[in-house]
Amino acid sequence: YRLNTGVLEGMNNKIKVIKRVAYGFRDDEYFFLRIRHAFPGIRR
Repeated sequence: YRLNTGVLEGMNNKIKVIKRVAYGFRDDEYFFLRIRHAFPGIRR
């Protein structure tokens, strides 16, 4: 089967951008909160 990984690649790119912007933050919890906020439809 052929799988389209475009959505997953887009999510990875968005997380990379958040990580780049969050450089220097001391709070890891805030970083993961920002990632969760970037993808509101996805719950764990």
